[in-house]
Amino acid sequence: MRRYRFFAALILSLGIGAPLEAAVHHITLRAVKLPSGQLAYEMVRHQVEDQGQVQDRTSHYAQGPTIPGPTLVLTEGDTAKVTLEHGIEGSDLPVSIHVHGVHYKFTSDGTTRTLSETIDSVAYPGKPYTYEWNAAPGTVGTWMYHDHAFGDPLVGAEDQGLFGTLIVNPKDGKVEAMIDGKIQKVDLKDIKREFILWMHETTFWGQELNHLVNRQIPLWTNPIVGARLGELVRFHVIGLGTAFHTFHLHGHRWIEPGTTHVVDTVNVGPISRTAFVVKAGEGVGPGDWHYHCHVVQHMQSGMMGKFRVVQ
Repeated sequence: MRRYRFFAALILSLGIGAPLEAAVHHITLRAVKLPSGQLAYEMVRHQVEDQGQVQDRTSHYAQGPTIPGPTLVLTEGDTAKVTLEHGIEGSDLPVSIHVHGVHYKFTSDGTTRTLSETIDSVAYPGKPYTYEWNAAPGTVGTWMYHDHAFGDPLVGAEDQGLFGTLIVNPKDGKVEAMIDGKIQKVDLKDIKREFILWMHETTFWGQELNHLVNRQIPLWTNPIVGARLGELVRFHVIGLGTAFHTFHLHGHRWIEPGTTHVVDTVNVGPISRTAFVVKAGEGVGPGDWHYHCHVVQHMQSGMMGKFRVVQ
């Protein structure tokens, strides 16, 4: 018993097995109605407690509501406390946030009592609701959050614009990619831009995370995205709605996550997703490189954009 206590004390003194320090994100979002009649989330506040210091990240987001909603970025181990305000004028129906991928208790499920038969984890006018998420080990990836309460029946209005992206980055800050023809670990600090592309019916909805200026930039529909030749760029492609798609980017190749398979086209179904890193213009040079859904009817309906690589 004494020997056990000695080794236990030694382990604790060395920090072995101790929980890693993690940040706590205090986020407030608001659900609103756009002049077009569509719905959207907007960022109200984002503050991060990390190692005894508080950092305000609110200015990193676009002002006003956007589709997709603000991209929330956590690091493996972080906790997020997300408060939702109901700002949809002319409606007293509940609205919510349901998140994929991370851990949470049932009180943070983002559903109504009608659906859960237990509680309303939703926001009402004048009555915000707070969710708590844990980006525990095993939750690294690109995930989605969306409403799961608004409308009639009370099952959600993601198809009206109430959706956004959650990215959980690995604790070591590295992801696998194929760069210069070799599969290697890439430091996320070396990635200059990230492009979020949601595939909804016959439209791409886009957003840029520009790490050069630390700003999120709404790109709206079927956007031109761009980078300088040789820059490392991470794409996040997510499906929404009822249609099944194939995402194809001209002139570039990448590896399927978790494999060594080299691809230039991936299947994307409703609420499925992929993320990958490319070196802009690798092996092909600058140009306006086409990206599109390879389902011909979707492409013919305008589901396409450009990846502009410049010198």
